[in-house]
Amino acid sequence: MSARGAAYRFAGYRIDATSRDLHAPDGQPIPLTAKAFDVLLHLLEHRDRIVGKDELLAAVWPRRVVEDNNLTQAISALRHALGAGAGDHRFIVTVPGRGYRFVAALEEDAGMQPTVDLAPTRSPHDIPLPNDGTRVFGRGFRWGVLAALALVVGVIVLTALKLHGPGTAQQASEANREPTLAILPFRSIDALATADTDPMLGLGMADTLIARLSHVTTLRVLSLGSVQVYAGKPIDPVRDGATLGANLVVDGSTQRRAGSIRINARLLSLPGGRTLWAGTFDATPDRVFVAQDALAEAVSAALSLKYAAQGHRSPCDGEDVQAYRADLRGRYLYNRPDPRRLVQALAAYGEATRRDPACADAWAGIAMIRRAQVIIADHDPRVEIPLSYVAVEHALAVDPQSARAYVAKGFNQFWYDWDWPAAEASLRHALALDPNLPDANSAMAHLLDNLGRHREAIRYARAAAALDPMAPGINAMAARFVDDAGYAAEARLRLDEVLKLEPDFWLALLFHGETAFAHGDHATGIRELERASELSARNSQTLSRLAVAYVRSGRRGDALRILGELETRDRTSYVPGTTLAMIHAALGNRGLALDMLERAYAQHDIGMAFLGLWFPSLRGEPRYDTLMKRMRLSEDNAPSVAGRQPTDGTRPPTSSR
Repeated sequence: MSARGAAYRFAGYRIDATSRDLHAPDGQPIPLTAKAFDVLLHLLEHRDRIVGKDELLAAVWPRRVVEDNNLTQAISALRHALGAGAGDHRFIVTVPGRGYRFVAALEEDAGMQPTVDLAPTRSPHDIPLPNDGTRVFGRGFRWGVLAALALVVGVIVLTALKLHGPGTAQQASEANREPTLAILPFRSIDALATADTDPMLGLGMADTLIARLSHVTTLRVLSLGSVQVYAGKPIDPVRDGATLGANLVVDGSTQRRAGSIRINARLLSLPGGRTLWAGTFDATPDRVFVAQDALAEAVSAALSLKYAAQGHRSPCDGEDVQAYRADLRGRYLYNRPDPRRLVQALAAYGEATRRDPACADAWAGIAMIRRAQVIIADHDPRVEIPLSYVAVEHALAVDPQSARAYVAKGFNQFWYDWDWPAAEASLRHALALDPNLPDANSAMAHLLDNLGRHREAIRYARAAAALDPMAPGINAMAARFVDDAGYAAEARLRLDEVLKLEPDFWLALLFHGETAFAHGDHATGIRELERASELSARNSQTLSRLAVAYVRSGRRGDALRILGELETRDRTSYVPGTTLAMIHAALGNRGLALDMLERAYAQHDIGMAFLGLWFPSLRGEPRYDTLMKRMRLSEDNAPSVAGRQPTDGTRPPTSSR
């Protein structure tokens, strides 16, 4: 592939083609897979131009038929190895629709020798296809994210068959037989796109229909997150539906016609692609989403009485298009939570409710954001949770059957009221209203996991991940819950998939760092925890876990510096007492740790909901046992299951959402 002896330096990094080594600026070797190394070397050798995806696939995987996802994973691994996130273009730039280019300036290196490309570029047509009929996904159509989605679903099936133990294969088979409906983003077929063409129209149409059919059918309806990777791309409904594991697909298009928008839709059965129903609807642009009611009724009728369910009309139906768009934007940001995005999501939901006060989903979104800000941005729960309850009341006033509102209510009862039966009742009601809601399934898994009912929890965790495989928060949490149930291998696979999709997602990095540290790889664990703390804007949750890791690796001084940082912050703003207690417990200050926990109880610190999970080493202390009784927590609320070591103070919150 390259001349022997070639070496390169850039930004302090050194790559040696002879020894096939990559070294960091401090001289430390950086591990890379063989294919990731080959990709980097090829990009360096052809740094004077954009290197197409087909060329890279042919050069790095010669005489093999592979998916674009192999290349996407290699690029992601390189960026991670070089300390660059998905949006960091210091080294490798993604040129949409064309390929990649290495852009960092090379440095003088005495060992550098001229390179000669020994492998001619192969045409993809020269690559022999296998006899089993498989094909390369989406050449030229940027299907990397789609392939990643397929991998996530594949991991779920693989781990069900190989890792879960007796009886799980049968459960997976039953899940495969469950009637599943995929609603693909509607595509525009306008002859000529104009400046006022709405790029979110097709995605919004699909989302509205998903919401309708989730209520009026008993089908498992895939979430918006499962299908949004197809937005703006050429769609093959039979192929794409099969990739998503669906046996029914709704495929649609929109077309502007003399001041109105024509909506064409059809319902297909898989695998054959037979058309079960087709219809056309017209609407004015300002009421385009309202047409979904008629469309949903028509599709529901076509699905026969076998899948019929008692439905209801939910507010926020898109009559105000701008309100609907704001609600969609808030939901997208909420599914990728960090302190900055939560502020943006709250603003988006606020815009939706100002424009459409009857938008129940947006009110429920506000309730969820208020709660999430407590644990992600260190907001005072005594301020935020009452505001969250107010938003829940608004949502239920305009739509008493809002499943999202009941999820928000259940979370508040769980985290703030510490009323476990009430929380479970609210979440079960949400699931009864909408069993296909990923947040409802994830929240139920969260509550059951915290109460020590791990075997029940994983059923909901896996369902949430299957319903929304592209939501990093839901999938990171699913990894945590299956780990608590003893499926460590599945947990690692799930976390790896989340980080492939979102390399800079702080919560997944936090969990990943914990896992590495617990398995003895302290250097990797601390590096991941440090990245998580920076990406989370140094919130107290990540800092406290990092401090504990410092103590356990012998870096007591670094832990004390973090403790000092949080104590300084505590003088002027809210810092959860549970996070300070974790550091004190790790340092051996048991009395101070108990003082902080008693303060946390008085302040309604949401970390107290996880008292048994976070502080097992304090068990037996009279003050600790008294707090457990006041919290109405039992011995089950402790890390005692197989597959997880008791790690007092190092286990992160079992939800960021």
